[in-house]
Amino acid sequence: MTLSVLIDHVLHGRLAPNISFSFQGSQEWFPYANHPQLQGLVSERSRALDDAKDRVFGELVKKSWAHFHENERAMFVDEVLVGAVITSTLDNGFSLIDLRSTGVAHHLRFEDLQSRARIVFDLRHLTSGLLASKVLGHRASVVIGYGEPVADFGRVWQALKSEYKSGFIQNAEPGTITVDADVTGGYVYVQVDMFWNVDDYVKEDLSVDYPLLTNHVGSTVHALRKYLYGRIR
Repeated sequence: MTLSVLIDHVLHGRLAPNISFSFQGSQEWFPYANHPQLQGLVSERSRALDDAKDRVFGELVKKSWAHFHENERAMFVDEVLVGAVITSTLDNGFSLIDLRSTGVAHHLRFEDLQSRARIVFDLRHLTSGLLASKVLGHRASVVIGYGEPVADFGRVWQALKSEYKSGFIQNAEPGTITVDADVTGGYVYVQVDMFWNVDDYVKEDLSVDYPLLTNHVGSTVHALRKYLYGRIR
């Protein structure tokens, strides 16, 4: 066998430590463990293999962390989104008064404690699984509503229902304005259906672009307030 094959056999334990070898032109047999040149070659090749295996192991750990973070983000991005919406709405001057969640769908209510105006959110994370989020990115169905208490509730509510689609319609298209009401509290709401790219707000490291989200929430509430004011004032 060639010297390279011999060294490979030694490194992989296919030759016993006490085996002897000879080479062309030699009249004797030598135990390879006692041959300094062969031992040096074996040690050099062993270090090279050891370094290569360390590099492979390092790459496996690196990739494992990447997969871990992808899976972690897919698991927690929904919670981060809900928390970000709460923070951004608080930054727009409203206080959280109600939070209900099924683990998939989240209903949030906020109120301006001075004017008693309210904002409602219905959030549903549409791509919560790792596979769906990898293919489509993180998407959410979002309904945002703005409401105020009205003195002549019955008349205003009937007038708005005749003008706008009902808030109970199924699968409203993005941008569709609907109306809803809290009969007990005397609130009339105008709300809009949207689909959000959650990745615009929640980054790979689960940090949040609060200025962008706060601006988007504030702009939507501003538009809904104008719709409502044009009908009840």
